[in-house]
Amino acid sequence: MEDATDASTDAATPSRPKIPYGRVAYPAIGYKMGSRQMVTTVMSPVTYVGTVGERENWDPLQGTGTNRKEDKNHRQAIAKYIEETEDYVLNSVLVYYSPDDAKFVADDPEAPISMGTLYVQPGAKAKVGDGGHRTSAFGDVIEAHRHGDDVLLRLQANGQPVIVVLDDNLARRAQDFTDLQQNAKPLNASIAQSMDRRQAINKLLLEDVLKAGKVSVFEGGTRIEFLSDSPGKLSPKLTGFKTLRYATGTLLVGTGARSSRAWDEAVAVEIATTEHDDVLQRMIDFWNGFGALPDVASALSVQSGVVKLRETTWLTSANVLYALAAAVREVTHGTAVSIAQAMKGAASIDFTRAGTTFHGTLVEPAQYDNDGDLVAKEKALTGRDAWEGAAEKLAAKIRQS
Repeated sequence: MEDATDASTDAATPSRPKIPYGRVAYPAIGYKMGSRQMVTTVMSPVTYVGTVGERENWDPLQGTGTNRKEDKNHRQAIAKYIEETEDYVLNSVLVYYSPDDAKFVADDPEAPISMGTLYVQPGAKAKVGDGGHRTSAFGDVIEAHRHGDDVLLRLQANGQPVIVVLDDNLARRAQDFTDLQQNAKPLNASIAQSMDRRQAINKLLLEDVLKAGKVSVFEGGTRIEFLSDSPGKLSPKLTGFKTLRYATGTLLVGTGARSSRAWDEAVAVEIATTEHDDVLQRMIDFWNGFGALPDVASALSVQSGVVKLRETTWLTSANVLYALAAAVREVTHGTAVSIAQAMKGAASIDFTRAGTTFHGTLVEPAQYDNDGDLVAKEKALTGRDAWEGAAEKLAAKIRQS
């Protein structure tokens, strides 16, 4: 970044427009999207935060702003990530300048895409079109470390990609925002979690359980679906990684955490404060016990057996796996009963769809009138209350066995 204080260079170069005295200059790449001038540049997060104005929430009556209502938890989560993760990665932010406040000068004015310089009027504030939470999170971290420390020095040395649109049309800004949201497809949970090796439970499951082949029922991970959260009806896979992860974490910490963040923290603490081999053995014993359940073992012994398992039992249902994990945790935590023993006890439970084990919790039974005619079909129920209720019933049955 430099201060463009000398206009003589521009005057001596006829192909380059004259830049007003005193504008702040940023190296950039210029290009068009449709009719509008777009510019991509990079600033340090500290510099970037100083260039943007106040957050503008969307007001359709006034036609101003592009930002949704602020989600404080999301903002705090991003700030925590930036603060604690040295090798963080964030996408570019999209900002707008009026053409009166900023100008791009291309090194090659004839090229459709060219290196050049973005010149910004001193004191002009960009309007954030997309990236409000990231911008606020950067501001929070910078403010918390403004007296100077390793975090601030790191941010001063880092770069933040910024896409600048030279356009002050409020209607187009709003349209851009909704177009960006509609054209973005977030990762499903199974993909995102299986890619995130910073979380200890993900790393343990992927490397020490699945890839290491410690649980035969998963066949080295080939029985786990990573590309979607739930396997298809005819899939040979038993469950999605999201379900595997949550059931395993519930086995470790129970059902006390009532939010995703609290659950993540509880699982991380449990893994960090427990011997690695002990945590791993609990995981292995539970899932090997699952593979030894009569219906599962029978299904895996024949071709297309998992398809039949899905049709005739509840054992591939995420809610049933959560309930089973919670039940085993309840039976074994603080007792002399081992996870392996509890899973042997679970072998006597009727998990078939024809049975009544989950009636009143995870299954709403079919209803008939006085003449025996069907009034309402059997209906599977979902949600935490349903599977926690099922967990209590399963724990009672395991204890009885």
